[in-house]
Amino acid sequence: MSTAATKTSPSGLVVSPENLLFDYPEADVILRSRDSYEFRVLKLYIVNSSPILGEKLLLSPNPHPEPTASAIPVESNVEGTAANVPCVVQLPVDGAILLSLLTYVFPVPPILPSTTEHVMELLSVAQMYKMDVVLTHIRMHIAQQEPPFIREETAFLIYSLSQKYGLRTEALQAARCTLSFSSLTIEDLSEEKKLDLMPGAFLHELWKYHQRVRSNLTSDLEEFRNSNVLTLLENLSCSQLANSGLPVWLDSYISDQSILEIVVRMTHGLLAQVCPERRYSRFGAL
Repeated sequence: MSTAATKTSPSGLVVSPENLLFDYPEADVILRSRDSYEFRVLKLYIVNSSPILGEKLLLSPNPHPEPTASAIPVESNVEGTAANVPCVVQLPVDGAILLSLLTYVFPVPPILPSTTEHVMELLSVAQMYKMDVVLTHIRMHIAQQEPPFIREETAFLIYSLSQKYGLRTEALQAARCTLSFSSLTIEDLSEEKKLDLMPGAFLHELWKYHQRVRSNLTSDLEEFRNSNVLTLLENLSCSQLANSGLPVWLDSYISDQSILEIVVRMTHGLLAQVCPERRYSRFGAL
C-alpha cells in the first residue's frame, strides 16, 4: 500500500494508509473489514456508489455496533441508550483492500495497492458490489501506471487472476499480451515456472484463445486471397503476378511466412498498445 502520511481533508476526513484509518467525524455508518478494521464513513457516498452496499445498509437489522475488542466504552445519553452510534456493516473484504476502495469512493487522493494480486482483488471487489463508476476510475488509474500494469512479465498472472475473479476486461487484455510469448507449450511454461500461476482450466481457455486467433487469421487471409484485391491493385505497376493473381511480392509474403509470424505482423499495432515495452519481431510455435 501507499506509504503516504496521515492526511486530513477540509471536511475533517482522516486517512492513514499505514494504520488503515478512514475516519469521518460525522460518520453515520461503520464498515467493518474481514480482519476487523473499522472505517467510519458517510452512508450517502456508499449508497450512491453501490446499489448492493446501499441495499445492505438500508436493510441492516443492527443499528448499533456489534461487540468488539475495543476497551473504549460506548458513550451513552441520559436515557441510557447509545448516543449517535453509527450502524455497523460487516464486509467480507480485507482492511487494506477496503481502505483502497474507499479512496475511490470519497473525494480523497486514490490509493492503488502496490501488488498485482491486491490490485486485481480491488477490481474484483468493485465489480462484486456493482460500483461501475468506481471500477472505471480504478481502471483509468491503472492505465496511467509506468511500467504498464499488463505487460509481458505480468500477463500470465493477471490472466489467471482475471479468470479467478471474473474480470473479463483484464482477461482479454492479458490474453492479447500473451500473443507475444515465444511459446505456450507445457515444457516451456514449466521451465519458466509459470505453470504454478494458473490452474489447468484457465490455461486451456488461454490456449483456445490462441487457437481462435490463428483460425480467424487463416480465414481472413483466405478471404483476402479471394477478394477483389486485383481490382484495387490494377493501377499499380506490378510487373509480375503469381498464380493466385496477387503481386509476386505479396503472394510470397503470405505464403512464406508461418501463420504465427503473420499474427505478429498483422496485429503489431494492437500488441504495441497492450505491451508497448516489447518490439514483436517474431512469434514462435504454440
